[in-house]
Amino acid sequence: MRTNDEWIRALGERGETQGAALHELRVLLVRAARFALQRGQSRAGRRGAFDVDQLAEDCAQNALVAILDRLPDFRGDSRFTTWAYKFAINMALVAGRREAWKPVSLDALLEQAGASTWRLETDARSVDPEQAARRGEAWKVIQETIETELSERQRQALKAIVVDEVPLDELVRHWGSSRNAVYKLLHDARWKLKTRLEARGFAPSEVLGMFGGAR
Repeated sequence: MRTNDEWIRALGERGETQGAALHELRVLLVRAARFALQRGQSRAGRRGAFDVDQLAEDCAQNALVAILDRLPDFRGDSRFTTWAYKFAINMALVAGRREAWKPVSLDALLEQAGASTWRLETDARSVDPEQAARRGEAWKVIQETIETELSERQRQALKAIVVDEVPLDELVRHWGSSRNAVYKLLHDARWKLKTRLEARGFAPSEVLGMFGGAR
């Protein structure tokens, strides 16, 4: 196993020495990218079907280019391979999310952004009658706020990202918008929900505890 200094020296040289180091590093990057993609694919289920091996190769190549470009930034605070793995893993996570959502019609999801399309899953065995009634009251406040006080774009952003778990970057791409613009939509929507819940006597922590998550 190469030391940090050996990696930096070999990658900075030319000829066979650099070629051997690049080949060795690329093998490691492919392995890291494939691991990240496989984990992401298993979480996405059938929606996440894509060619893991080919995508891992692509991510590794892109990571290798980025690493060579950022080589002067490496300060030796960790093992060189640990530092390099992060490039491949981050690229694999982004690419995996993008591929997993390609077959999904975001237009169809966004059309169903009204509160009536949100499902609230509960376990009746774990909820006493008083808590169930309290939960019902809070859910009515949430539905009312979503339907009457949020803009269409706020409803769409909230449901897509919070309920349907669409990646923020995928929604940004679909809308041709920016991360800041979509983040502001989410922030404003959540602020309105929080304000209305507090006005009706529900503490945000209480609501989170009761609901565990809207689906």
